[in-house]
Order: sequence, then structure tokens, then C-alpha cells
Amino acid sequence: MKHMPICSGKTAILLLVTAAPFLAGCGNFWEAPGSTGTSATSISVTSSTTTPVQGVSVTLTATVSPSAATGSVAFSDGSSSIGNGTLSSGTATLSYTFTTTGSHSITAQYGGDSTYAGSTSSALVLTVSASATLTPTATTLTSPTTGTLTTGESIALTAAVAPAAATGTVTFNDTTTSASLGTGTLSSGTATQSATFCVTGQHQVTAAYGGDSTYADSTSTPLTLTIDASPTLTPSTTALSASSNSVSTGDSVTLTATVAPAAATGTVTFYDSTNTPAVSLGTGTLSSGTASLPTSFSTAGTYQLTAAYSGSCTYAGSNSDASAVSITVN
Repeated sequence: MKHMPICSGKTAILLLVTAAPFLAGCGNFWEAPGSTGTSATSISVTSSTTTPVQGVSVTLTATVSPSAATGSVAFSDGSSSIGNGTLSSGTATLSYTFTTTGSHSITAQYGGDSTYAGSTSSALVLTVSASATLTPTATTLTSPTTGTLTTGESIALTAAVAPAAATGTVTFNDTTTSASLGTGTLSSGTATQSATFCVTGQHQVTAAYGGDSTYADSTSTPLTLTIDASPTLTPSTTALSASSNSVSTGDSVTLTATVAPAAATGTVTFYDSTNTPAVSLGTGTLSSGTASLPTSFSTAGTYQLTAAYSGSCTYAGSNSDASAVSITVN
């Protein structure tokens, strides 16, 4: 055992290790190797203008507190990443140009460092207007295919943007299913895209031109396409079961749809068919021939449940037996 002076007025007794309490008041004498801090931070995001214009660059600034924080900040427009900035004295900036008009929700996320924890800003909502200097455009959508199509049949879509000098891309969308059909690049004012539909019924298809630094964006009026089941589709069957046929209000019950053949792909929608029209309870995605949905009921009674397989480009859709599954809710 040895007495050893540590700092003015203090002595520590060294045994096998140095006791930390003896070091209180001695300043930064000792720190555990590799220690990391978790000091809380806050972050906010601002824009160089509150009235941004399509095609005109703005500066986004993220401010992190404490300003000693180091590292980078990721900027996002909604769910889309738009770039990163490096912190300097607590701020990070990003120059960004909005290519579409309308409402944009901007957030900034600080990733943290060895001392400071990460944080995410509140959303800064900016409304982007069309530039007065941008030339207006008009987009039309056509298809050489007329009449009724069948599932799995390829169709050519053509978007024409006027003026023809416009550059950039056109996105083709099936607004009925909220699915993107693809993107085509303008050449001499036109962009093309082939599409295949796997769900029967009417589909509303649009073409959206994104604009460029000279020409404003525009969207076509919907083109209505009617899709029938292909006569070569493989038939399917759908069976519905429930984890319990008697539950209490608020209790969870799992509905399972089994589609044959098991190779079928797509989705199954579960319905409360007690009354007309039936009420959708939710949708499940097929995996190895089955799709499940946990659900619950808030009102006592007897419920008749059904399931509908949407079909695919290979397999025809099918419905479960309308009276096969009945659940009593107490």
C-alpha cells in the first residue's frame, strides 16, 4: 500500500486500482478509455425563402444545439432523401431545387457523434409555386390499343408533351391501384412505356411530366383501360378459416385465407359480409399460398366473413364460400 499525492490537498491510496471517488474535484484527471457520450441534442431546419419557386435553388439550413456537435445532417423531402450537409459551428446547409410544385415537407436528421446523440427536426412545410418564367406545358396520354384488354397482355403507352422542346422524364401511373407503371425519357416531345395489368376491372392511367428548368410540369387527363381475365389464366380457389369462432369484444382473432394452387401470388382482401355492401377488414399478401390478417370486433354479434383473392397475371381471382366462416362476438 502506498500513499501518493494526486492534486493539491488530496491523497489517494493505491491498492490494485485507483478509486475514482478520491479523484473528485481534481478536474479531468481520469476518463474511462473508449467512453462515449449521450448528450441530448435538438435540431431545426429553415429555408432561405418561405416562397420557393419551381426550378429556382433554395438554401436549406439545419441548426443543431449544442453547437459543439460534429458530424453530418441528412435532409429529406417527405420520405425521399435530398442530400447531406456537414456541421460547422452547429449549422449544416444544402442547396436544393424543387422540380415539382405543391406542398413539400422538409426535415433534417442529425446522426450524432461520439459525444452527442442524434435528433430529428420538426417538418418545415414549403409550398412550391410554378415560376412565372417557366413555359407552361400540356401532357396527353394515348395508347394504340383500344377496347378491352386481358390480364398479362402488354400495352404501349405514349405521352406527348407540348412544347416538344421540353426535356426530362414522364412517369406513368395507374391511379386505380396507386402503382407506378414506369418512367420514360422525353425525346422530341414524346415518352413511351409498356405496361401489363394483372388486376381485372377498370384502370385510370395518367402520365405526369416532371418539368425542367425551362418548362413547367403537367399531368395528363386519365386514360381509362378495361382489363378482363385472360382465358388462359389458371383457375384458383380460396378457403377462409379463423383462429377462433367465438371471441369477446376487442379480442384479436386471426383470419387466414388459403389459395390453391399455392404458387399463386398477389393479395387477399378480407371482408365482413354480414351486411350489404361488405366492409373490408384489411388486406394480406400471399406467401406459399396463405395470407393472414389479425382483426378484432368492437360490437357484439354474429359476423359472416369472406375472403377475395385478387388474382395475378397467371392465376384467376377467386372468393371464399360466403357462409363458411361465422364468428360470434360476445
